Amino acid sequence: MIATTIAVLFSVIALATALTLVDFWLRASSAYVSLRRQSALVRAGFVPQVDAQFVRLRPAASRMTPGATRPFAKRVPSRSPASARSLGAA
Repeated sequence: MIATTIAVLFSVIALATALTLVDFWLRASSAYVSLRRQSALVRAGFVPQVDAQFVRLRPAASRMTPGATRPFAKRVPSRSPASARSLGAA
């Protein structure tokens, strides 16, 4: 009984290992084909576009705030609650 259990265990482990190796081989071959395609495009003169998830945006500089670049933006009158009620707002 113990010998059968150990044999089944080794069989399951061997099958899982084989499936994992096949999965890695398929992923690697797909990545290799993609790299070959990109290499051919670069040799042809095209520049690859970076995916949006890899682009890091820089934070806005303090001098680039709307008030600093457009002084008239500060002159916009704010609405008071009384004037909002006169326009029909609840």
